[in-house]
Amino acid sequence: MNESILNALNWRYAVKNFDKTKTVSDEDIATILESARLAPSVLGIEPWKFIMVKNPELRTKLRAAAYDQTKVDEASHLVVIAQRTDSEVLSDELIARTIHATGATAEALAPYKAMVDGSIAAQSSNLDVLNGWLAGQTYIPLGIMIETAALLGVDAGPMGGFDPEQVDEILGLKAKNLHVVSMIAFGYRGQDAYATMPKVRRAYEEVIEVL
Repeated sequence: MNESILNALNWRYAVKNFDKTKTVSDEDIATILESARLAPSVLGIEPWKFIMVKNPELRTKLRAAAYDQTKVDEASHLVVIAQRTDSEVLSDELIARTIHATGATAEALAPYKAMVDGSIAAQSSNLDVLNGWLAGQTYIPLGIMIETAALLGVDAGPMGGFDPEQVDEILGLKAKNLHVVSMIAFGYRGQDAYATMPKVRRAYEEVIEVL
């Protein structure tokens, strides 16, 4: 096993209280965000957007919407992860990106586009199913950002506890065809009792099965 990776993952935890005096470097936060951009998604549709909220007034409002979690406005950086709600354009955008990146033609990519359209349509018969499918994919870049931060020695505090409608309203997400799924704070741990608690996980043999 790679001890440097495992040590970083054992070191990390979901930080509750951040040191307000410490700031994550521009290079490290850019690396974390780039790792999210490079995350995989089903069929490559990338149904997400990452919004880094710097404005202190907005962060104060978001803290209230997140049930007064201090990390919302005390951490060095705050990133809101939102799902796309305009699923009808995702395949067109994907094909355009692919043409730009690879030089392939629209004609050559037509079978792939049909497969992507069919996969989205299969989820679209029920809005709750569609939103669950899109929202579920946003947890992939969330996990990658958490791991990247740990490897950089940056603390992270992911959050799912907030009023999504309030967050959408504060950030004007509905007009941008977005809906918040999660938020994550980055910085350096402060006085936090959780920092010294043993990591509680099921044993390797319980969760890994080889057939």
